[in-house]
Amino acid sequence: MSQSIPRGSHDRRQSKRGLLYGIDGCRGGWVIATAPSGLRDVTLDIAPEFRCILEQVALDSVLAIDIPIGIPENKPRTCDRDARQLLGWPRSSSVFSPPCRKALPARTFAEALQLNRSSMGIGISKQAFHIMRKIREVDEVMTVQTQQYVREVHPEVTFAQLNGGPLMHRKKDAHGRAERIDLLGRAGLNISESWLQRERAKLGARWVLLDDVIDALACLVTASDIRNGGSRCLGGVEEKDAKGLVMEIVCGEIRDSEIMKMDESCISNRTGRTVGSCSI
Repeated sequence: MSQSIPRGSHDRRQSKRGLLYGIDGCRGGWVIATAPSGLRDVTLDIAPEFRCILEQVALDSVLAIDIPIGIPENKPRTCDRDARQLLGWPRSSSVFSPPCRKALPARTFAEALQLNRSSMGIGISKQAFHIMRKIREVDEVMTVQTQQYVREVHPEVTFAQLNGGPLMHRKKDAHGRAERIDLLGRAGLNISESWLQRERAKLGARWVLLDDVIDALACLVTASDIRNGGSRCLGGVEEKDAKGLVMEIVCGEIRDSEIMKMDESCISNRTGRTVGSCSI
């Protein structure tokens, strides 16, 4: 496992100006795919804490991370509903709604379930509970200013956008992995199954799964779309949490009419120009 990313000096941050980052949670903390604009020379690393990543990146970077940003108070987030609608069954099950802010400190599933039901009238999934520690970790350091360059994304939404529709196979089986590797290649990443295996071994196979690496690379593709001005946002109009964070999931440009079966009122571009009824 890689050591903690050191606190970056001004010179070190200067050398990292303009970089793109795709970030996904893993057993060792966070797996990070980094590349300059154009997605050449991709590197992978692991950081034990999200704070370590923020301390190193330049402020003109784009960080696309697969974790909820913007925690609801008393009703589910519109962006999660929109992402499920876009993906359809069975890929919609990969979108986990985060707990409400009152339930976020809970340390047991029973406690989180009770607190979420009391505030929102619904429970939470065990999958969502198991990533609550990482949700807390990111929420603790997120500010309105930080959200200008740290954006919530979802790998399966990215793959649906690249594919022109939801994928057929699960990401954890060989067919699903091949499907996703092919799409990442079409998006400009020069990767292969053997490359993934080698890179995972360098990071430490006990700390990161192959699908964690693939998801981080998908996040990196969306970071590139954000940098190039071609991203869209799923979520409600000006839907913000108690900290002022926008509750949205950012995705790339819609590339096929199949996905456009989804109501366009759920999709807006990041520059503020409204598509349908959304405005970011």
